Amino acid sequence: MSYFEEKNNPLLHCCATEPLRLGRAQILRETPHGALVREDAAGMYVLAADSTPDAEELLRGVDGIDFIMLCNADFAPLIDRFDLDGRMRCFQAAYRKPELPPIDPRLHIAVPDARALEHILQVYHLNSPESLRSQARRGELFFATDAQGADVGFVGIHPEGDFGMLEVFPEQRGQGYGAALENFILRFCMETGRLPYCQVEEDNRISMNLQRKLGLELTQEMLLMAWREH
Repeated sequence: MSYFEEKNNPLLHCCATEPLRLGRAQILRETPHGALVREDAAGMYVLAADSTPDAEELLRGVDGIDFIMLCNADFAPLIDRFDLDGRMRCFQAAYRKPELPPIDPRLHIAVPDARALEHILQVYHLNSPESLRSQARRGELFFATDAQGADVGFVGIHPEGDFGMLEVFPEQRGQGYGAALENFILRFCMETGRLPYCQVEEDNRISMNLQRKLGLELTQEMLLMAWREH
């Protein structure tokens, strides 16, 4: 039995177990008290362990980490040696209901064409242009317009498998389009055989409320995502 099966905390560990289930990650190290996983597409490591000494043992001798998710934010001092300059304390959220979320008939949502992709590139800078173009080619980036053809926003799936990048353009806010875009990506994940999950920054109350409103569960545990800025 694997560490994740033994602990049976699917909400906390889905950032590791979901890529593993889909064949997009490998367990690099595993003990009865923890596991270190590396996801293929984004090169993200996921560390889950029972205690700081267990986590330290799993990281011993590991070099060259540019992107990691710690399933316990208290492990943060263990990654100081990697000089990761981007950090985010967060909760993990997942949609585990069997019901497909509704589709908002006001919106047309599709993979962006060249014009729409250029609009995304102009306003979204947390992913590189190369990554965004790759997401569009994979069919994992979506752009929304309204019935009049006006641009509304976009949403997508990060290379490591969680959804996010949700953006509603300022002139379109206040109409429920954020919920509509998220419901779309939740449904897309479910229809393509994935568990919809994401991370929510610890002080982002608006996003937390949206996740709960749409039926997602949030971890009680605080996680830490850390990365090297490029």
